[in-house]
Amino acid sequence: MAGALDPLNPGPLESTPGRRVLSVSQVNKLVAGMLGEHFSDVWIEGEISNFRAYASGHRYFALKDEGSQLQAVCFRHSAQRLKFELEDGLQVVAHGRLEVYQPTGKYQVILDVIEPKGLGALQKAFEQLKRKLEKEGLFAAERKRPLPSLPRTVGIVTSPSGAAIHDMLKTLRLHKAQVKVVLFPAQVQGEGAAEQIAEGVATLCARPDVDVIIVGRGGGSIEDLWSFNEEAVARAIAASRVPVISGVGHETDFTIADFVADVRAATPTAAAQLVARPWEELETRLSDTAGKLLEAVEQLLFEKQQAVDELTRHRAFELVAADLANLGHRVERMASAAEGAARASLRDAVTVLTVLDRSLNSLNPVARILRQKVALQALVARLEKPTLAFLFRQNVRLGQAGARLDALSPLASLGRGYSICLKPDGSIVSRIGEVEVGEGVHLRVSDGAIDCRVERTGEN
Repeated sequence: MAGALDPLNPGPLESTPGRRVLSVSQVNKLVAGMLGEHFSDVWIEGEISNFRAYASGHRYFALKDEGSQLQAVCFRHSAQRLKFELEDGLQVVAHGRLEVYQPTGKYQVILDVIEPKGLGALQKAFEQLKRKLEKEGLFAAERKRPLPSLPRTVGIVTSPSGAAIHDMLKTLRLHKAQVKVVLFPAQVQGEGAAEQIAEGVATLCARPDVDVIIVGRGGGSIEDLWSFNEEAVARAIAASRVPVISGVGHETDFTIADFVADVRAATPTAAAQLVARPWEELETRLSDTAGKLLEAVEQLLFEKQQAVDELTRHRAFELVAADLANLGHRVERMASAAEGAARASLRDAVTVLTVLDRSLNSLNPVARILRQKVALQALVARLEKPTLAFLFRQNVRLGQAGARLDALSPLASLGRGYSICLKPDGSIVSRIGEVEVGEGVHLRVSDGAIDCRVERTGEN
């Protein structure tokens, strides 16, 4: 546009047809637009000075070199992503944009990425935290505790699916460690891993049965191992009531957890070996002791056997042996004589018993009773036949007398249909005058009696 003012090349005032006066706000606005157009994506190298950190999380400082300085700010959302702490004198390479703070007309750089010059951000953060904790005494040798001599329960904080847990369990079995393993499954890299590892250490050391804790994982890059460089993990290890073994990465890897732990193991497998070693050494000592005891007993027995052999070859033992042999012969002779005397006494006793047995048999009442029984049976046989004949004759006579009596018996008449009339007193009624009308009588028939009452009487 003709006559437009070029803020970068305004030209001499006297050549301008008419003055165009800008307000301060306009100037600052134009400058802000220019900076936003040409300086919205810049990398700046410099030294941090006059660093100030506010409770809001914002970081304010100046970037300077030999000849100049530039005000800088790193707002909270960008500062939270930093892996290290900003500090005065730190040489950094930073990325951001330039802008003008229009109320004051001062311009500054808004930074979103800051990296230490010459070192990676993680390495710088590692060194900063290491200096901080070392200054607090967390690495001091006097606070390191010895491992238990024979641990019974070992707590392990690691990933349940990683190779580290399998290597540690295999090592404990291989070395025959008599321990119980309590695993706290934790994420060992990535977002939230440090918090889980710290929680695992705190949880396991709160258990009264846990004697030692292993914190570990397999090897990896510094980014993979970074969870073990976090301050939360270091504080949890330092606060543990039981010794902690750090077995992170490979032999050349070092983490903050290694410096704070009571014992640093080069690998997870080496950490398990530290736990298993006392049990292996105990088994070796027991085996060696048992072997030495066996050798000592065998040597003692050998020496005693030699002493016995020496004694048995002595002259005194030969004399004793001869005396013992003579005594043995005497005992044999006495035993033979005693056996003969015993046999003779036994024969005499048998003879006496035989004589007594015969005498007893002759006086035995059972034999006499048997003889009397036989005689009695013969006598009974002799009396039985005439007695039976006499009884038969008497029975015949009795039958004949009975027949005659039966013919004369009134019962026979009753059997032929006759009856006998009896008064209550048992007297026989033979005439009608002997009873009265209404009087009760008994009629005796052949098989019983009938009670009757007289209704009337009359002559034949």
